[in-house]
Amino acid sequence: MAECQDILRRWRMRPAAGTLAGFLCVLLLSATGCATSGGSSGGWVVVKQPESPPPPPAARKKSPPDSDRKARGQERAARNHMRSAYKFLQKGKPDHAIRELEKARNAFGDSFWFHYYLGGAYYLKGMYEKAGDSWKTGNRYTNDRRLRSRLRTCQSFAANFYEGDRGSIGFLRAAIDLDDENRQARDLLKDLSGSDRNFSQGRADVQVGFVRPSGRGSAREQGNDDLEGRMPDDDGAEGYGRSKYGKDKEKVDRKTGRSKEKKEKPKKIRDKDLFREYFLIEMD
Repeated sequence: MAECQDILRRWRMRPAAGTLAGFLCVLLLSATGCATSGGSSGGWVVVKQPESPPPPPAARKKSPPDSDRKARGQERAARNHMRSAYKFLQKGKPDHAIRELEKARNAFGDSFWFHYYLGGAYYLKGMYEKAGDSWKTGNRYTNDRRLRSRLRTCQSFAANFYEGDRGSIGFLRAAIDLDDENRQARDLLKDLSGSDRNFSQGRADVQVGFVRPSGRGSAREQGNDDLEGRMPDDDGAEGYGRSKYGKDKEKVDRKTGRSKEKKEKPKKIRDKDLFREYFLIEMD
């Protein structure tokens, strides 16, 4: 018996035995549970993780100030007036269009489309210089080269009535420089250049808005005209009929008594229907 007790004592002192005893204690505790502070045993004590704070409420979008809302409303009103002006221009009612444009100007001020449509209204009323001035002002309100080219082309239509072909050609060349694909400007320039030998030979040294003094030719040609054209007739009267520089007498058909001269083909630059077709584009 003493020998057995000695063996049991040595077994307890072994490290492995201690480990095993600890393991058995853990199993026992898992089966019986842990005692709470109240003396009751309710199984495992579950420790809850602290809850994360709720996200802050989403910030409300600030409504635009009254000044911004007012500006947007004025812009919409101005665009509506300009659309109305466009419709009046389509119907050939420039006076109605001008009234709508003035309303648009009062609502939102000047703009490209205001001056573009205003110039067209003046043109349709026959106020060509005012039309040109309005289109000229429109250049300040756009950097778009195509729109500026369109303005120059419109100016060429108006300029022909108060500056002649030379004024129109200057604007058309400026329009092509701004937009090489402006077919209307090219077509008008070709039509005008073919009617004037100086321009057909590339002698148009005309700047936009500048008109050279008109004359029959260079100083030398004019001098020759004075010497050869104003030849005295036998009776002492001065005439121009025999001069190659003077104006030839009109050829008349003996049977009908009508002139044989061919009527000059009307220039496209004076065609108001062509102008309307080109000018009338709706604002974007």
